[in-house]
Amino acid sequence: MNQTQTRPPLVRRAGEPDADELARMLSGLTDLSRYFRFQTAIGTPPRPALLLRMLCPTGTAFVATRDQTIVGHAMWAWAPGESTAELAAVIAEDDQRRGLGIRMLSIAAADAIAAGATHFLFVVSAANERTLRMIRRRWPTATVDRDGALLTFTAPARLPEERLHVVSPRGATRTSVVARVP
Repeated sequence: MNQTQTRPPLVRRAGEPDADELARMLSGLTDLSRYFRFQTAIGTPPRPALLLRMLCPTGTAFVATRDQTIVGHAMWAWAPGESTAELAAVIAEDDQRRGLGIRMLSIAAADAIAAGATHFLFVVSAANERTLRMIRRRWPTATVDRDGALLTFTAPARLPEERLHVVSPRGATRTSVVARVP
């Protein structure tokens, strides 16, 4: 594995100048990854209007970069309901399953809380097993409503939990829950 693959990406606020690089990242996703994030076809390259909404939402957008290449996007936007922020993230194929998604969601969650969010909303395909497990593990008190193939989770606004397995001096294990910090 080369050094660029092991260095963690830098996460920063996103803006309109990131449009071309974000389009490149989204175009490199599999059809399934794009469907799981957007619940519909987005085109290749994605439409400029979609990119603008992702980079300049009613909340805040973030990108993860490695060597000026975008490898992840997360955002929160105000949703219907009193002080409810919808959270969403998408990670480049080569960077999935390495913790970047939860890291970016933690940053977006902290920013939404600072802006006054009291609840989070997640809209997820019922077939997206990894995201469903992540939400249930990190926001265990979330309620869920089903509308066909979509599940809508609503959770109290707080940073996601991380479950740690702690080994005692006698070798027994127990699970502790701590809040993740961005």
